[in-house]
Amino acid sequence: MLFNSIPYLILFALTYLIYWNIPQKGRKTLLLTSSVIFYGYFSFTFLFHFLAVILVNYWFSERIFKKKEEGKSDKTLLTTIVVLNVINLAFFKYFYFVTGSVYSITGWTQAKAFAESWSIFLPLAISFYTFQVIALQVDIHRGILKERISFQDYFLFILFFPQLIAGPIMRSDNFIPQIDHPEIDSDRMKKGLFLLMGGLFKKVVIAENIAPIIAPIYMDPGKFDSFSLLFANLGFAMQVYCDFSGYTDMARGSANLLGYEIPENFKGPFLAQSFRDLWSRWHITLSSWLRDYLYIPLGGSQGSVFRSNLNMFITMCLGGLWHGANWAFVAWGAYLGAFLWVERSLYLARGKKKLLPDTIPFIGLIRTVSVFFIFSFSGVFFRAAARGDESMNVVYEVFKGILTFRNVGDTLDRVNELPMFVVIGLFFNWLQYSDFAYTKLKPYQNYLLPLLAVVMLLLMGIFGDGGQDFIYFQF
Repeated sequence: MLFNSIPYLILFALTYLIYWNIPQKGRKTLLLTSSVIFYGYFSFTFLFHFLAVILVNYWFSERIFKKKEEGKSDKTLLTTIVVLNVINLAFFKYFYFVTGSVYSITGWTQAKAFAESWSIFLPLAISFYTFQVIALQVDIHRGILKERISFQDYFLFILFFPQLIAGPIMRSDNFIPQIDHPEIDSDRMKKGLFLLMGGLFKKVVIAENIAPIIAPIYMDPGKFDSFSLLFANLGFAMQVYCDFSGYTDMARGSANLLGYEIPENFKGPFLAQSFRDLWSRWHITLSSWLRDYLYIPLGGSQGSVFRSNLNMFITMCLGGLWHGANWAFVAWGAYLGAFLWVERSLYLARGKKKLLPDTIPFIGLIRTVSVFFIFSFSGVFFRAAARGDESMNVVYEVFKGILTFRNVGDTLDRVNELPMFVVIGLFFNWLQYSDFAYTKLKPYQNYLLPLLAVVMLLLMGIFGDGGQDFIYFQF
């Protein structure tokens, strides 16, 4: 059930109309029912698997709370449930990756035969809800969540349908304190509607139009000239941003209309002037999760500079692997981790001074453009992963084609449209970071909302077929 689909519109409209006309106690039951329908629409079979995962985690949460109340150690329980969640994720997501890697490295045909004897399908949203339930268990252990959660609230926290499939990855303190106190007023309602329309625009008009333009590149990159490869690369960076931030906007907008605030996942990432700044703006809930539940437990910034850089590099590689069971995703994390390592090392070597001083003319723009281009090149790994075993060969061909500046080969059809979509995406990137437009246009909201609604309907009729999944649904 895609956000940009009629079934979601029907489900949300019915939920919304009933929700605000019944007592609060009934609202939570309604949200749980809608969330079950939302997930079951994708896969009725995996719905039972998902509910079983939540039930097992709830039982362990209760046991951890009990141990803490008794003043006893809960580390064994915590370790057990974290391991169980990781095994569940690893079995469904990494079974073929592990067996395929064993076969590729050793040539052991039994590994290949064993893998081929299984038919394992990936449950929708397993990466997101696994991280969310692990964070919840750790927060209970650390004392961040001090009071027990009711059975109903526990399920609603994990199942809440606006953010269920692709995040943002919520923490206990993001949502649980709000559960019994949804609040709606004119401002929140208008904000929710603006977020829904902005997210739809980014998804339907920008992301879904870029996708078919650049798709031929990753089928046969060797046949295209450097110009096409370069702009396809920039286009894919904007496609991912508009697709995923568009999903987040629609998730946040839906939550707003139901009286809740859920975390922002992007804050103008393409305005970042350093890679550290970029990761405080891009997929914020995943970046903070990796920092708090992986980087810091590995040792964080304690110890030597080398050790803290290594911890960061390992975290980035594992973050890449979280995105998908393919070596191209690991390479994606390693590529970005390497630039973070170099940037941090140079920063420390200069006595915590910036590599390029602020006195240089247009230095802010130079830093921003450099970070954007380097980050966009990481998209080659990300997009090539769709080719499976051929992914790294595709990566090599794309980089070779760009870096050799070849002017022979085919020019991508409609490549001249990509700069326009990139510029429009950058405009939304600025809107997301600055509240200037919102502040200036706030007095005119009552006029803008119906106007933008009509414009969006027209644009969806022209550009949208409503048939493309969100990119992060595969994770």
